[in-house]
Amino acid sequence: MPVTVDNSGDIETFCQNSPVSVGDPIRLVFRAYEEATAPFNVRIRSPGGKVIFERVLRELPTGQPQSAPAVEFSASAAGEYRLEIKQLYGKQRGEAVLHVRLS
Repeated sequence: MPVTVDNSGDIETFCQNSPVSVGDPIRLVFRAYEEATAPFNVRIRSPGGKVIFERVLRELPTGQPQSAPAVEFSASAAGEYRLEIKQLYGKQRGEAVLHVRLS
C-alpha cells in the first residue's frame, strides 16, 4: 500500500515508512523552511473526519540524529488522512494529506 503526501504551508510533512498496510504504524517527520521555534500542535484526522491524534510537540521531529522521535499513528482504513501542524506562538503552519490506498 503506497503512501503519498500532498503538502502546503511553511512546514512540510514526510512519511518515513512506505509502503504501509492498514494497521501498520505510520511515522511522520517534518521540515520547516525557516527556523521554527517550538512548541507545535499536531492534529491528524481520519478519512471519516474524526480527530485520531492531537499532541503538542516541544521539538520538531526531523528524522535527523538527536531530533525528537517521529510522530507515529496507525492507519486503520484506506483513504485520506488530513494533518495540520502549526506553531503555538508563531505564524508557521503546514497542512498535509496522506493518501493511503489499497494495493
